[in-house]
Amino acid sequence: MPKYGFIDLEKEVDDLIKEYGYWLALRSVDLSTPTKESIDLVPGQYDQDNPDFQKVLSSYTYVDKLIKGYRYLAQPGFDYKTQVGIVNTKLRVFIIEADKMPKNTDYILELELDETTGVPVQPFSVRRVWGIQDAEPLRAGQPNSHAGGIEFFRCFVEENNLGYQGRIT
Repeated sequence: MPKYGFIDLEKEVDDLIKEYGYWLALRSVDLSTPTKESIDLVPGQYDQDNPDFQKVLSSYTYVDKLIKGYRYLAQPGFDYKTQVGIVNTKLRVFIIEADKMPKNTDYILELELDETTGVPVQPFSVRRVWGIQDAEPLRAGQPNSHAGGIEFFRCFVEENNLGYQGRIT
């Protein structure tokens, strides 16, 4: 009878990303630095944001990084049409490599990919926007791994396309 040992979590996740992963962008938001455009207020309009400033996803500075990951449907849901747009109740999870360090204030951007190569089309075009609700670090405990080290992140996301129609293809 064969003796089964520990599952090498790092190797398994790497294999899953290689097999099922695809290119995404991680938009890391820096909440300590608001953009100049978002600070410029329109005088006499109750200090509202400047309407000429097209907020892409945030009023704060951010850095976009190309990453590889994959997603799965954690819980089915429904699309509801509301006055502000379509609201989706599905729960999805993205698996992302540990060195990317996603935060709850970040976004995952699904990019338009060349269907034959899987490489992002340039210039980059965002297909869907996912707001990270929780970025849970999953740690290792295998003998061949750095015990307790973060192996990957499981990111629970919410689709966040409200207000971006026309800018997202």
